[in-house]
Amino acid sequence: MLWTRATPPGEIRLEIATEQTFTTIVRSLGITASPDSDGTVKVDVDGLAPATQYFYRFVDLTSAAVSPLGSFRTAPSADEARPFRFVYTGDSNAAHQPFEVLGKAAQEQPDLWFWAGDTAYADGVADGLPRAFDLEGYRAKHLQNREDPYLQNLLGSCAGYVQWDDHEVANDYDGGELEAQITEMQRQAGYRAFFEYMPIRPQGVTGDESRIYRSVRYGSLAEFFILDCRQYRSRDVGREGGGPDPRAFLLPTLEIETITRLADPSRTMVGAEQLAWLKNGLRNSTATWKFVLSSVPFTSLLFIPYDRWDGYVAERYDLLRYIDINGITGVVLMSADIHANVYNPDVTYFLRNTIRQEFSPCFKVPEIIAGPIATDTLQNEIGDFIAGFAGVSGAEFRGTLLFGLGFEFLRNKIIEMNGLRFVEPNKFGYAIIDVSADAVNVTWRGIEPDAAALSPQLQTLHTAVLPDAQANLCGQGFLLPICAMAAIPLCTFRRYGRRASMNG
Repeated sequence: MLWTRATPPGEIRLEIATEQTFTTIVRSLGITASPDSDGTVKVDVDGLAPATQYFYRFVDLTSAAVSPLGSFRTAPSADEARPFRFVYTGDSNAAHQPFEVLGKAAQEQPDLWFWAGDTAYADGVADGLPRAFDLEGYRAKHLQNREDPYLQNLLGSCAGYVQWDDHEVANDYDGGELEAQITEMQRQAGYRAFFEYMPIRPQGVTGDESRIYRSVRYGSLAEFFILDCRQYRSRDVGREGGGPDPRAFLLPTLEIETITRLADPSRTMVGAEQLAWLKNGLRNSTATWKFVLSSVPFTSLLFIPYDRWDGYVAERYDLLRYIDINGITGVVLMSADIHANVYNPDVTYFLRNTIRQEFSPCFKVPEIIAGPIATDTLQNEIGDFIAGFAGVSGAEFRGTLLFGLGFEFLRNKIIEMNGLRFVEPNKFGYAIIDVSADAVNVTWRGIEPDAAALSPQLQTLHTAVLPDAQANLCGQGFLLPICAMAAIPLCTFRRYGRRASMNG
């Protein structure tokens, strides 16, 4: 699915070749970029060879101006266990541009990357652009992000997949039971702008036209299950009241009624149909590794549990217990949203020891959390939250010894109760995942969260290998036999900007 935006809209031509010189063009398609879609164009190209590097460009048929060159590699054939590398990160707030960490990610030369939610912060103010409420406003928010040169470079240099979270519409919105201040017209405007600006293929499901959850195979090694954790969810418990620490992990504020509502089995994060689809897909997948991409974490942060899987206790357990009972191996959870980089070798550790949920003795599921691309980090957000109660500025409070000691205590508590191996709460970052038949090697990298810094130094924050020998003490691996499957070309996309106006 190839993407571009033409300014001004008009007649353009897509050209695809297997070499950068375009000596032999393997595909040439005429397209109309319409003002009705804000000049955006998506072209669904089939018939491409597997495991092949392609180059593409768009040509304005009126001015003969040529877009910047884009490239991507298609997925391997069904029977090929080809090792590959991908980048994973999310949370790109234009108020914190430039997205320099994405420039670093592009240098990793990934085969593909996952833009894991909060692709635009439509509910905030950035560089004078106000909060979005209508279609024009949501389009402007996406376009503002696409003006970032580092994002453009990564989008145009490899294949990519996207999912949404909340900020594409409004902070912490519950799609199945919308908040009173969010109109259905507003939500539909946010969805339409997302589909216009992202190279996501329509799923073609009658009655569910805005469906984004889907699965993608990559040769015989991997299958990616990309979830929608927003559109179908029940209202979060926090809307009916509830303190920041209902289970009294840190404060003497045990709230039995809130805890009971958090565990209500009638409440859903992903909806009945998506949950059944995910269970069935995991059970029937023959891929060695099954990556479940959830925009919000399974790992517990203890504090303010309402918007993540912590707020949907019964459904989280139902899914994990299903994986356990059915002996599904090779499952790796991946998420973003919390603006921190985390490695949890086993999400069931907290559930067994704190909530007292039952799993088989040797059952373990790891979670990789990465990001943010650029927005307030977890450390700063917690500082601002506490400062609000104290009536002081966040920046002032975060510099105090009191905050430093308090935050370190909270961080250590989260690590201890989840059995975490790594937490970095104050870096812009991403995870590099190298996939082979034998292992998944994960490397978290990051930069200081300082938009004013010139050429910030990239740091390696942590590394991990799955199966994790320490977490997997029972000796059971994550691997499955390699089986044949259908090859699916990967998505890739590239824009030529409003300022460039197709000037190459």
